[in-house]
Amino acid sequence: MEFYEVIKKRRTIRNFSDEKIPEEKILKVLNAGIKAPTYNHLREWEFILVKDIDLRIKIVNAEGIPESADMEQLEQSFSNLDSTAKQMYLDAIPKQKSMLLKSPELLVIVFKPKTIVEKSKSVYDLNCLSSVWCCIENILLALTAENLCGVTYIPQKSEKIKEVLNIPRQLEIAAIIPFGYKLKDAAVLPQKKILLEEKLHFNKW
Repeated sequence: MEFYEVIKKRRTIRNFSDEKIPEEKILKVLNAGIKAPTYNHLREWEFILVKDIDLRIKIVNAEGIPESADMEQLEQSFSNLDSTAKQMYLDAIPKQKSMLLKSPELLVIVFKPKTIVEKSKSVYDLNCLSSVWCCIENILLALTAENLCGVTYIPQKSEKIKEVLNIPRQLEIAAIIPFGYKLKDAAVLPQKKILLEEKLHFNKW
């Protein structure tokens, strides 16, 4: 797939088919992640593929994801948002549990922090975080190139998940990515149209 076509086709999907993903494709995608730029050239990232359903259940329980979402309450919570953002949240939140449990693959991306986030004093201190997100974007683009799709899930209870997965205390979880082949009738939400001309500045704001 041509590079700009990959960028155009990359979309967030939360409903996956149960089709098995060949191991060589998974390794190819992760190798694309490893090739991302990093602030210290060390690429201090680790990947955990969580295949065990019992561990996935423990992750969901650690996060405290409810069995079902109260859609009326969600509607009220996001009533002041832009319609595109509201639609995204109303689609995403009810699917959090199922995508973590049922996706063919569940990838946990771990990184070594330069500075603990809450103790950061400048953007410079967060170089490690920006680097790991370059890695994540490479992975998302590589998934698209392989006709796979995924979604990033940012855990709220990462310390509990670290215990579940035996992740060393000095490391942090950047994101969890459920991924697989798109379910035939999976929702593909519209993106807000952004014009480059309205975002591009020359010399000054």
